[in-house]
Amino acid sequence: MTATLTQTDLGRLAERAIHATLGGSLADLATVVHPDAFNRMSLTEPPATRGRGPAAFHATGEWLRTGFSDLRWTTETTVVQDDVVVTYGTMSGRHTGDFVVWTPEGTVERAFASTDKTFTVAQAHFQRIVDGLVIEHWAVRDDQGMGMQLGWIPPTPGFLFRCYLATRRARRAAEAL
Repeated sequence: MTATLTQTDLGRLAERAIHATLGGSLADLATVVHPDAFNRMSLTEPPATRGRGPAAFHATGEWLRTGFSDLRWTTETTVVQDDVVVTYGTMSGRHTGDFVVWTPEGTVERAFASTDKTFTVAQAHFQRIVDGLVIEHWAVRDDQGMGMQLGWIPPTPGFLFRCYLATRRARRAAEAL
């Protein structure tokens, strides 16, 4: 099916997948994500994101929404080469909840306590399309720029203490699962 899609169709599909991950339902993701799809970025995400298919991508969106509200994606440029679509643009949102980062082993690395600040950062999302569905995703993000806008960098002593408490809460919640 991918062979019959135009470059424009592939670009639209990749953008729909980004929007569905940020704010769509599992049913929305099932229309754009292959049952065997894998997100290479899931290594620092919760264990539920590390599977395959729409449910794993939906778990990524749920994880992002626990830390951030008003998430928006704006595409600036899309490049299609063979079965890979690169979507470059900006991600924006507000840091309204604890944002938890995970270890490769699936335990809580740390949590960033909410700052209620907004961010807008550049990102590039790479998506491989097979049979008209996203089968692989990876990204390049400006995490340092986001951290600076949100007040994570440089951290104040008060923010570090709030992050310590947020990390402790997240570890306790993870242990209860």
